[in-house]
Amino acid sequence: MIDVELFHEFPNFTLDVNFTCQSELTVLFGPSGVGKSLTVRAIAGLFVPQKGHVRVNGDVWFDSETGILVPPQQRKVGYVPQHYGLFPHMTVAENIAFGIRRVSQAERRQRVAEMLALMHLQGLEERYPRELSGGQQQRVALARALVIQPRVLLLDEALGALDPALREELQEQLRLVQQRYKLPVLLITHDLQEAYALASQLVVFEAGQVVQVGSQEDVFRHPATVNVARAVGMRNLFEGRVLRHTLDSTELVWPGGTLLVSRVDFDVGQEIVFGFRPEDVLFVREQRPLRQQHNIVDVKICEEHPTGFDHLLVLELVNDPEVVIYARLPRVFMSNLGIRPGQRRRILIRRRTVHVFGTSKLRHSVVQQAPREMVRFEQAPSP
Repeated sequence: MIDVELFHEFPNFTLDVNFTCQSELTVLFGPSGVGKSLTVRAIAGLFVPQKGHVRVNGDVWFDSETGILVPPQQRKVGYVPQHYGLFPHMTVAENIAFGIRRVSQAERRQRVAEMLALMHLQGLEERYPRELSGGQQQRVALARALVIQPRVLLLDEALGALDPALREELQEQLRLVQQRYKLPVLLITHDLQEAYALASQLVVFEAGQVVQVGSQEDVFRHPATVNVARAVGMRNLFEGRVLRHTLDSTELVWPGGTLLVSRVDFDVGQEIVFGFRPEDVLFVREQRPLRQQHNIVDVKICEEHPTGFDHLLVLELVNDPEVVIYARLPRVFMSNLGIRPGQRRRILIRRRTVHVFGTSKLRHSVVQQAPREMVRFEQAPSP
């Protein structure tokens, strides 16, 4: 287990984070400049904060109260920076062996051979980094980090410079490495697809603080704040008001009329913010009778944006065109349902997919989660 508590005050930025993670693949997620790299560097011993501690499986690597500070070379941390940090004057084999220079020659050869096989680098031993592709360089950097038999593997945006196909291949390689060695892996990313593809646990950063720690499903479905919701692709965010409660549900008033959600503990009359993910918007098949009549909303389809195998749709409420809803559908569903821009359709918002926040105001307008011109660049995954 990794137990991290760090505090450091800079002139224009304060790092104040606290989280724990098990022997799994943990993603440190958030935009650039929020403290993710500082946190990883503190775990590796490359940055010493003013206060806090770093503990790994019960061993104390840093503790400001007791004065403990284990040097980086004694922590046995595998660290892969964003641009890999390979030595250009060394061959692949020499780069991999760099961290095990003090072991016997026979053991060094054996470990390097094991890493070459694990990372599918056989036949490239005598090449230099400049003679390798980006994916090969990344695998060499991973091999160099793993050959020391680390207690923790730290990856600082290590997949960010790769093309999508190669990134997907190396994501799978990383999963296999974690499963084989059973060591904690901390991966920094601000890429939503990558976070969803890899994370067993998500640690969400915002402005130098950890604002949520949880499983992938928990963070994506139940974000702690409106800002976290936006960060993980919950684009549909609205203000509303609690109308009434029943035994197992709560009825809200919002621009789309009334909405039934799973029971929440807010007072009747209280203003709240709620949200739901684009992939949770269901289109009603008009030829089929509905078992329920609540949470049905009349919309007009205004825009359609292909995003790989999915389509992102921009919908407007018929009774209030200023209110925008985003829906995501697989391409085959678009075809089967005959959906196209210009149509008036009915959508269903299932109560269990709606998440209610304990805040009453959005930072910007009631209906505008993100500028429409940004829609075509959105590539949020579908949990």
